[in-house]
Amino acid sequence: MGGRDFFCAELLTGKLRFRERRMEKLSLTAAEGLIYGLTQGGEMLLIRPNPGRMEIVSRFKLPADSTELAWAHPVVCGGRLYVRQGAFLYAYDIRAE
Repeated sequence: MGGRDFFCAELLTGKLRFRERRMEKLSLTAAEGLIYGLTQGGEMLLIRPNPGRMEIVSRFKLPADSTELAWAHPVVCGGRLYVRQGAFLYAYDIRAE
């Protein structure tokens, strides 16, 4: 696997189910059955786990306040998504309505 591949493999056998090649590097966290991925370029991805394909539910770009790369892992706590980029910390309400 390349260093920028996003893939799904069976836990017990290691059998590859799918692979997305040449993805931008992602910092990941998981909460409430979803995967939150932050690209180094500051794009937030909401990914639904699916063994057959990469299923991006939604995506958005962080505000352009910072020109620094995003390296910190996103955090989900108390119904909020916290994302740090450079000197900025963003908080998003992600509770279902």
